[in-house]
Amino acid sequence: MNQLVSAGILAGGKSSRMGRDKSSLVLGKMTFLERAADACKDLHSVCVSVDDISRFKDMNYPMVEDEVKEFGPVEGIYQLLKVSKTPYVLVIATDMPFLNREFVNRLADCATGEEDCVILTCEGKLQPLCSVYKKSILPVLKKMREEQEHKVRALYSRVSVRYVDALKLGGGLDLLKNINTRDEYDETVKRFL
Repeated sequence: MNQLVSAGILAGGKSSRMGRDKSSLVLGKMTFLERAADACKDLHSVCVSVDDISRFKDMNYPMVEDEVKEFGPVEGIYQLLKVSKTPYVLVIATDMPFLNREFVNRLADCATGEEDCVILTCEGKLQPLCSVYKKSILPVLKKMREEQEHKVRALYSRVSVRYVDALKLGGGLDLLKNINTRDEYDETVKRFL
């Protein structure tokens, strides 16, 4: 268990392409949010970032709410880091239902204390919503919010980053697949049965 790293699940997105809240979608016997939390259960703690706490009355996990509404993942990461009791937060999107504990633990173990971010890559693509962020970058994220910079990737040129290849950690695109549309969800449910 990596006690330097807690988990932050981003569940506050608009889900505009899905047409409904993705965190409550069910795959197997668990919701996407439950699957995400289960994948992170070996970490220090789990906190969920939401856009509006009143929408999540039945939530069984501690939550943080966006102060700046409709700002996107930068806001969620900022709020998760603000409340974190650990130096690092492994941030994952709630719409990645195939992440598992082994992979999450290996990614968390990549945080050594030296870097500001451990950014996952897969087949040459950055995976900013399945990566590790250090609490010490809060001032940089605050400045990005003030500058109206919504892209998480804009952070990487401002801090020290270590890039880690998902394949070397035993993962791939299948593990990191995110579900964005109703068709993708229906197809995923069919394959999962």
